[in-house]
Amino acid sequence: MGKVIAFSNQKGGSGKTTLSANIAVLWSNSGYKVAVIDADAQKSLTYWIEERKKYYGEEDIGISSYNFDIRNINEELKKIKRKYDFIIIDSPPSITYDTLQIVRASNKVFVPAQPSPLDLMATLPFLELAKKERKNPIIILNRVMARAKLTDAMILRLRYAGARIARSRLSSKVIFAETFSVGRGVIDISVTSDAAKEIINAGNEILRNL
Repeated sequence: MGKVIAFSNQKGGSGKTTLSANIAVLWSNSGYKVAVIDADAQKSLTYWIEERKKYYGEEDIGISSYNFDIRNINEELKKIKRKYDFIIIDSPPSITYDTLQIVRASNKVFVPAQPSPLDLMATLPFLELAKKERKNPIIILNRVMARAKLTDAMILRLRYAGARIARSRLSSKVIFAETFSVGRGVIDISVTSDAAKEIINAGNEILRNL
């Protein structure tokens, strides 16, 4: 039975779609059967899937994409869980009925967040929502600058609030945006690059926490 993983946060631009796409590529290239669901109204992940089809061909992208009716999300997920090892949901950047249903339907919730005061303020209420649903969410820091004091300050605030923080983190390397725009992941380019190592570390840590 496949695991349902949600990348969720009410803060837009936190990195949900970047993680969704790159983790999907990592696991697909590792031999897992992977499906993605784009629940964000901006449909950035859908754009990425379409660009990936243009690059690799309609049948050769290695990842399946599904639409769903939020009112029947549990039933619709049941239909595809047997087909895939992992189903990744790119969640809306808000706390709404849709977000709550996605959190409830997921086996695990990961919360991308940038190390900034605005992200901190937006992330804490979402963490409380996920905790109330007994999902024990894990924060993945994204667009982290090397040796930035702001990152250390945010980590302290999050830990004070009782948040779980992943050891792995993503940097602000331009290659994440460059590969996304053409429907690829950093793993597609090179498995030995620094960006690829960040995704591999994040993917492995996610697997350990499922």
